[in-house]
Amino acid sequence: MARFLIAAIVLAAAVTLYGLFDCLLRDRGLIRVLPKPAWALIILFIPVLGFILWYLFGRGSEGRPVSAARPRGQVAPDDDEDYLRQVDREVQLGKHAPQASDDDEPSSSTDAYEDSDEDSDSSADSDEHGTKGDGRGRSN
Repeated sequence: MARFLIAAIVLAAAVTLYGLFDCLLRDRGLIRVLPKPAWALIILFIPVLGFILWYLFGRGSEGRPVSAARPRGQVAPDDDEDYLRQVDREVQLGKHAPQASDDDEPSSSTDAYEDSDEDSDSSADSDEHGTKGDGRGRSN
């Protein structure tokens, strides 16, 4: 009988810890009914029943988030759907087309690079790309 009791305690502890970590590591958008801290306390203080309640009512499936609520406050422009729609409309209307230059001779970026390479002093500090530095660091 003691072996059964020890096995039941170990199983209850394992299930509780699994449910607790599952709750704490799950994305907020996938948790239903109560907030994450409330579910963690329920699982922790009501070991087996809290785990069962978590799996029945609190744990949302990863395939479909509960709600995609809009974030409050300011939103970055690349995350704001209204702004992106407005930019798409402006692009279709041609408002963001590149402006034509009035110069007769179009200059390319490679010409500018070659000109600047001739003008730069040839010091021992510069590498083959024309950048200067003390040569102590490497870039990956």
